[in-house]
Amino acid sequence: MRFIKEAKANPDFTVTVHWEEGGSDVIDFRPLIEGPALAPVRDPDFFQQKLEVVHDGYAIGWPDELHFSADSLWYRAHPEDLKRDYPEVAAE
Repeated sequence: MRFIKEAKANPDFTVTVHWEEGGSDVIDFRPLIEGPALAPVRDPDFFQQKLEVVHDGYAIGWPDELHFSADSLWYRAHPEDLKRDYPEVAAE
């Protein structure tokens, strides 16, 4: 299980995540916020100003329960770990 120490939303709809275990990654949220449920997050001001680390570092999110778990973000940034840990999911 991964934990997020700090996260910063960037103007280009990426988020810089600093991990509790050390290191950081930049995650592109553009493909994640395309659906209608995440329409508020597509507003650049909302995206940048409302992001917060939630659930004691287990996730990041925006108001209205728009959360992404630390593990899902880790696997998005490290697809080789997804293939190693969950080969059946990575194959889809």
